[in-house]
Amino acid sequence: MNSDADGSPVSSLPDRQEVMLPTGRVSYRQAGSGPDMVFLHGLAGNSGTWIRQFEYFAARFQITAWDAPGYGNSDTVTPDIDVYADLLGAFTASLGIERFILLGHSMGGVVAGNFSGRYPDRVTRLILSCTHLGGNQRPGTPLGAKYLARLAQYEEMTPLGYGRARAESMTAPGCDPKILENFAHIAAETRKEGLEAAIRTISEADNRTPFASLDMPVLVLAGDLDKTVPKALTESLIAAIPEAVPSSSIHYLPGVAHAPYMEDVERYNKLLSDFLLFL
Repeated sequence: MNSDADGSPVSSLPDRQEVMLPTGRVSYRQAGSGPDMVFLHGLAGNSGTWIRQFEYFAARFQITAWDAPGYGNSDTVTPDIDVYADLLGAFTASLGIERFILLGHSMGGVVAGNFSGRYPDRVTRLILSCTHLGGNQRPGTPLGAKYLARLAQYEEMTPLGYGRARAESMTAPGCDPKILENFAHIAAETRKEGLEAAIRTISEADNRTPFASLDMPVLVLAGDLDKTVPKALTESLIAAIPEAVPSSSIHYLPGVAHAPYMEDVERYNKLLSDFLLFL
């Protein structure tokens, strides 16, 4: 059993905490001790996404998982990728976290890639999970059909109905019903303002320039059945990683889709652990 900073077991999610910044409130969960590791969730997630990673890694690392703007108890900010990344910098600094391992999943990976390229001195290792470089859409133009459909789905369904629809669309066929229901309850907590702002942010993001400044070891993880972030987008992201980074590793997890941190916890955590082996 892993333990948190005071030695007690981490068998469930740590409680949410909050910090006030000039841009507003950011909520987060934190547990463990050791080198800092920061987790950023995707569009259908929040800090509760990472319960199995808290359980696995809190004995070796201090784990901090934020609620992105408009998620959890976090206030919204301007929907702009640089604003989100700058908020991540201010948030971590406010907690005394100066240099850290950064893992971003999906939407969180777009933020993580931007932050790591613009503030490479603060990121010791970067993990990009089921993510992409951003939609590179001209600011203010209408959102794409995929995201408009998701927003319509949110409006038309109950929160849990929306959560279950997202869980089914983002996991592989035959996914364990318990995993689906856990995913659904997390996605059911999504707030409209957070979802809208995050969709706008990643649709207009373009991380090609920040990626050119990456200078830390990079791990890319993807599900081989992922339809949310298809392989072509993953390959474009991989191609943008500079050859000069100290190391880069790419793993497609077999039999899983867009939520490998839940769908295949053992393999996902093992790949992370191997990447962090010498810390």
